[in-house]
Amino acid sequence: MNPVPSAEATLARIERGLRMVTVPMPHLAGLAAAVRCSIDDRIPTMGVFASGRMIANRQFVAKLKENELIFVLAHELLHLALRTHDRAKGSGRLEFNYAHDYIINDILRAELGFTHVPAGGLDMPGAKEKSAEQIVLEMRKDGDKMQSKTQVWDGKSVSARGALNPSGSGNGQQSTDDAGDVMDDAKERELFPECKGGQAAQAKDMQGRAAKALALGKAMGAMKGRGTETGDVTQTVMALRGLYRTPWEIALQKWIESVAPGERTYLRPSRREVAGSDIVLAGRKRESWMLNIVLDTSGSMTDEIPRALGAIADFCDAAAIDEIRLVQCDAAVTGDEMLSPEALANYQVSGFGGSDLSPGMQALAEDARVTATLVITDGDISYPPEEMPYDVLWVITPGANGSFNPPYGQVIRMQGGRA
Repeated sequence: MNPVPSAEATLARIERGLRMVTVPMPHLAGLAAAVRCSIDDRIPTMGVFASGRMIANRQFVAKLKENELIFVLAHELLHLALRTHDRAKGSGRLEFNYAHDYIINDILRAELGFTHVPAGGLDMPGAKEKSAEQIVLEMRKDGDKMQSKTQVWDGKSVSARGALNPSGSGNGQQSTDDAGDVMDDAKERELFPECKGGQAAQAKDMQGRAAKALALGKAMGAMKGRGTETGDVTQTVMALRGLYRTPWEIALQKWIESVAPGERTYLRPSRREVAGSDIVLAGRKRESWMLNIVLDTSGSMTDEIPRALGAIADFCDAAAIDEIRLVQCDAAVTGDEMLSPEALANYQVSGFGGSDLSPGMQALAEDARVTATLVITDGDISYPPEEMPYDVLWVITPGANGSFNPPYGQVIRMQGGRA
């Protein structure tokens, strides 16, 4: 059996995962920046307190793959965004926890491309179309027929009634916090006695950040809602649709993370802003970074360039890239200029002639400042046969040459149907 990673290593992995959560879900960036992570093996899996403290068991985190950890962390942040702690007051706290788990997992499973809920999480297909109150009523009425788990992560399969009432008490309560991941104030004071003084103020701060997360979702134009009864739950469910990134975009973000100078930090915000919102994305410690792009402007690229540039502009902005050097090339360099991420999104290209990127790539090779270059092409090109003195990411447009396999660099392929 492999040794369990140290608390420090586990914490570092969780912090990296929180950064990756903000790629597909930028409206959660404020919450991701504010949560305080603690490693504590006294709890069985993972949970979150209203104060914003996120707590995790080392063994539980160690067995999660990277994409599964991102799923679980997104799940916990959504409990804060949905204010599960507050909305459960006055009802069965655990059953409301379960109801939100069903909704959150149904959203994340579909939007993050999972065929099943990872970490043995609660699963109810179609839950995202319901309110938490509706699911609670279903659990009370048909609890013997509904599938559930003894705990929200890594639980054993039981009926919903059996999960909520293991002792047969019939009151929708649980005698311990082990089953749920929405953990109460008393449990936090028990595990962290020193937190008592600032607990209320921290919870109030998280409530404000949750409200801003919902406002950001509205500002992004995706929140429609189905009425006032279900409140924030329905609005947030609607807001999450369409905000997630496709696999190629996630691969692009990972590459940008790997070649960017300096660590990601929330001390320096990203330049991306949303009108009327204080939420910021993580920036970098270094104050300036230039990304180099070689753009294939051969005739076969006419319809694909706007899609590629628009998506990459989003990522450049989110990654705190201050400046972009865009080299246009068909059979010769037809443009070489410095741009901001905003300008890239509305950029006019020239060329549409031949298909040889060698002049553009070799021009960058002569610049000692260039350490990484992104090449956007359909793959039907000529390029330098020798490896370049910088990292190369080949972004291949949809419907391109499937046999493109350069001897150096990393290749990712865009999918059709999305910008």
